[in-house]
Amino acid sequence: MNIKQIVNMTFCAAILTLSMPVFMPNLVFANSHYLKDSKQEMTINLNEDDLKENLLLKINTANNFSGNIKLNGKNIKKLEGNSTEISLLKLLKKGKNILEINGIDKSIESTVRVELIGANTQISQESGGSGDIQHILVIYVP
Repeated sequence: MNIKQIVNMTFCAAILTLSMPVFMPNLVFANSHYLKDSKQEMTINLNEDDLKENLLLKINTANNFSGNIKLNGKNIKKLEGNSTEISLLKLLKKGKNILEINGIDKSIESTVRVELIGANTQISQESGGSGDIQHILVIYVP
């Protein structure tokens, strides 16, 4: 390949690149951060003292978040609004409990914060971006 062919190819590539917005105005180069789905999982071992007082699940989200909370495969609450609180103490069974917070965040660069607060327990998970959001808490009850 000679220098003239290289210059011609470079020139043609530049013209094509610059003409893309004119010929394809709906073409968007997405930032993968906004499209990335988020999944977080945590294991919690409660003790007898943790069961003497309330165990509160708090979820704070953006305006454009919709989803639900499942405990051991059963829907226990629909997520609506920016803040949700639910007492888990009477809902947990002895042994392994799987708490799932699933939803879709349509905001750009917002956060979803999940907190589990009890007598001796303070756990927090946070995710950002948008897309499918999943938080899983595996809770062992004695």
